Amino acid sequence: MIQPYKTTIDKAIDTCLAEFNTPKKLYEPVHYLFEAGGKRVRPILTALACEIVGGEFEHSIHAAVSVELLHNFTLVHDDIMDRSPMRRGRQTIHEKFDENTAILSGDVIIGIALKQVELSAVHCKNPLQLMTAFSTGLIEVCEGQSMDVSLAERSDVTIDEYFVMIEKKTAKLLEMSVAIGAIIGGGTSEQIENLATFAREVGIAFQLQDDLLDLAGSEQFGKTRGGDLLEGKRTWLILRTRDILVEQGEGASIEHLRIMTSFFEKNRVKPKGVSAMIGLMEELGVLEEAEALIRKYTDDAFAHLHNLAPSAARDSMEELASKLMVRTH
Repeated sequence: MIQPYKTTIDKAIDTCLAEFNTPKKLYEPVHYLFEAGGKRVRPILTALACEIVGGEFEHSIHAAVSVELLHNFTLVHDDIMDRSPMRRGRQTIHEKFDENTAILSGDVIIGIALKQVELSAVHCKNPLQLMTAFSTGLIEVCEGQSMDVSLAERSDVTIDEYFVMIEKKTAKLLEMSVAIGAIIGGGTSEQIENLATFAREVGIAFQLQDDLLDLAGSEQFGKTRGGDLLEGKRTWLILRTRDILVEQGEGASIEHLRIMTSFFEKNRVKPKGVSAMIGLMEELGVLEEAEALIRKYTDDAFAHLHNLAPSAARDSMEELASKLMVRTH
């Protein structure tokens, strides 16, 4: 049910980028980035949201492309900040070319994305609403990335702060994707709100699952086992483990306290300490708790999706979200 949307969007991306070739130093990395393909989850959500509220798929295609461009812009800059060597089984742009080229190529992707949004705006009753949704999404994604970096420098991060961060960094882009599609399709405020809540909850569940998958790693996709621990990231897993130890008070294991204290003092886990930290999380039931939390957010998401009228597009969106939550990397 989803494949025809992906095929159309892939062709639209190729058509969009075909006119951008010179200067080669600027655009060659852009083409290299998109040659790697991708699941196109966010643009498919845009197209489906448009149809769910009664709009035409064709009217949303340019906006769908803009969403995918924005998503890839964030990946380029995130990879630079995280010093990631691999993305989708290939060298990241800053590794294959150089950092300055990667920064500039990421910047121009945003410019191209804005042109695509404009092309879909002509189908909106309120074009300004569409542009506002896009710009707000861009701003909040950048805010989320900034929070992610700043939280890694603190030892007093709360779980509430973590959720604010992932809502902006991860969930907001999914939320923006469906909101844009629904706006183009002429959706009501209630329809837009249900779709936005659905996407936001899926985004939160997705990030929590990503935190769990990080513990296993996936060398094929450039994921080092316990990469977040090695980088000192304040994930829900770390924060919940710390909070449980605090709750235990004097009853907490000395060894458990040593492991957690070392993480915050050194702002990371050494490679040889990854297994011990994962073992601590497992022993305290944090991994099971995370899985339950993922199910809760996923169930809440589908409840909001089911508030919308049944349709083939709604079924496809549910299928897509289900596939999104069943992954290995």
